[in-house]
Amino acid sequence: MQQCVSAVQHYAKVIGLCLVLGFSTSNLLANEPDLPQLTTSVDDSQIIREILQFIQHHHYQKRLLDDNFAADVYQQYLDLIDPQRMYLSRQDIQAFEHLATQLDEQLAQGQLQALTELFNLMQKRRWQAVNYNLQWLQDEQQTFVYQRQESLPIYANRFPRQADLAGLEDLWRKLLKNQFINGLLEDETEAQIRIRLNKRYNNQIKRLLQVDERDMFSSIANSLTMVTDPHSAYLSPRRVEDFNIDMSLSLEGIGAVLQRDNDYTKVVRIVVGGPADKAGELKAADYIVGIAQQDEEFVDVVGWRLDDVVNLIRGPKDSQVSLQILPAGDLQARPRTIHIIRNKVQLEDQAATQEIITLETDMGPQKIGVIKLPTFYFDYEGYRRGDENYRSTSHDVFNLVAELRAAEVDGIIIDLRNNGGGSLIEANQLTGLFIEQGPTVQVRYNNGHIEKQQDRNPLLVYAGPMAVLVNRVSASASEIFAGAMQDYQRALIVGSQTYGKGTVQTLTDLSQGQIKYTQAKFYRVSGASTQHKGVIPDIDLPMLIDHSLVGESNLDYALPWDQVSPLQHPRYINLPQIIPYLQEQQKQRNQEDANLFYAQQVKAYREQQEDTISLHLETRRAEWEARKLWYLQAINELREKSDQAPVAKVEEHEFDYASAEQDPYIQASAQVLVDWLRLSE
Repeated sequence: MQQCVSAVQHYAKVIGLCLVLGFSTSNLLANEPDLPQLTTSVDDSQIIREILQFIQHHHYQKRLLDDNFAADVYQQYLDLIDPQRMYLSRQDIQAFEHLATQLDEQLAQGQLQALTELFNLMQKRRWQAVNYNLQWLQDEQQTFVYQRQESLPIYANRFPRQADLAGLEDLWRKLLKNQFINGLLEDETEAQIRIRLNKRYNNQIKRLLQVDERDMFSSIANSLTMVTDPHSAYLSPRRVEDFNIDMSLSLEGIGAVLQRDNDYTKVVRIVVGGPADKAGELKAADYIVGIAQQDEEFVDVVGWRLDDVVNLIRGPKDSQVSLQILPAGDLQARPRTIHIIRNKVQLEDQAATQEIITLETDMGPQKIGVIKLPTFYFDYEGYRRGDENYRSTSHDVFNLVAELRAAEVDGIIIDLRNNGGGSLIEANQLTGLFIEQGPTVQVRYNNGHIEKQQDRNPLLVYAGPMAVLVNRVSASASEIFAGAMQDYQRALIVGSQTYGKGTVQTLTDLSQGQIKYTQAKFYRVSGASTQHKGVIPDIDLPMLIDHSLVGESNLDYALPWDQVSPLQHPRYINLPQIIPYLQEQQKQRNQEDANLFYAQQVKAYREQQEDTISLHLETRRAEWEARKLWYLQAINELREKSDQAPVAKVEEHEFDYASAEQDPYIQASAQVLVDWLRLSE
């Protein structure tokens, strides 16, 4: 996912505008259908009490059922059912604000009536919103005053709720106007925009009427789990079934981890070696807004439940699914269409590989081995059968290192970019290949017990200069390995700050469904947690992925960084003594390398963006043209430095690198190793 992608894809911070609904309440209630008045059951109350038991006694961060808990759950519930503050005004929720202090007692007694009433009110407002959109779109006399100077906040959830229904109506009008401006900027006519949005809102009416007690109860239950940490969740019986299907890979898909983000389906990460990864166009933080089966029309999935979106994406092996995406969640952008062939993720596609690159230096040619490690895999079935040649990360890397040593390389790079983790056993085993003996990671459980993983094998397969290349999507087991290499001063960590996923989850049955909850936390041998902060590289490389969109630190209620006691462990090389010199050398190369300099430019440009968006058409058009021109000029400057012909559109530039020789981040890491070798002479 950290492969360099189009700057336009990564330009926009996620704009908190959510669904494109515009409204007024005139003539609404007369046409209002009999929305189902959702209720909860005795069984639901029992499940809530069971979840509270886990939160109090089994979760890593045990929470007291007090007023602080009540306030957090109430706010989280509002954020789940109305994430962009589009449907519920301050006047609407005034009657429910007692929940911020009383919800703990109500939940303990299984009383869910107030939360149910709030959900039904939100459903009523949503229907009013969609219905007005349809009325507005079907009235050919309706139009917008595009010369009016007004604006919308980019992150609506950071601003106060509207005071009352009149305030909501004005917000709704602006949101609909914004969608028309987006269409006009992409050369659609107003008639075309009306047709497109009319189809979307008719679909949303159907989806709204399909919302049932399961959806409401999931919101209630997850408002409890999510205030403990973002990785804890209630899985309804239907979601348990879907989870088991995903784990067994009995249905083919595209190999992407998805989550609901407001009313959009957001890509969390791409499964390395899967169909989406091979296609190379879908990236972390993209929004999926439309899905089409082969030779069929697109279905607009804005506002859909996540499980329904996943069901549309699934399908038979070797069939094609087409996606309409908003790159990097840019709600100003027109959807881009990509095509992916469904398949299973094969172990061979995730296996470690090696290449050798050669750098011409003042010391003569320097050969650097590159081991690309997409995930930490372990063939449990082969191991269980007693197969001596079962596949695992550590087995494969052992053999690859032997090949590189036979080729007499001068240094080795372990490439962990986009590696979202995997087997903890393999993270421990891989660490053991590059140290003689010693601890590799600490695991602290919810009862306070700390388990120390150890490498007891004195075998050291490689003792030469080594770098570990990471990015923002390197997570979990990747962070354990990188952290150990840094603590042992065995390798330089190069790249960008990692994800910060330093927690362990487990699944437990409830009377109905299951609860996934955090039971443990990872700590490095130095005592520092990998949670929240991740691993900070020794040598920083500018990368295009936006840290404000991806990473544990962006998640509400993420467990904090902390420390436990350090463990005794050797230090192999006095790296702190040479790191300042290596940093300075690479800092200069960051300015000289076309791709790295471009990444720095994009980061600086993003940071200049305003926190509001203009709804004055000509102002917006000027801003849009200026943005496209900036990126086009930056891309062509990059191409000129790389001896490539200029392009007319940013999308025409390809950032995919077919080999390590072409990859600027591999080259930069190799240069860092050469600097190290030069100091060793």
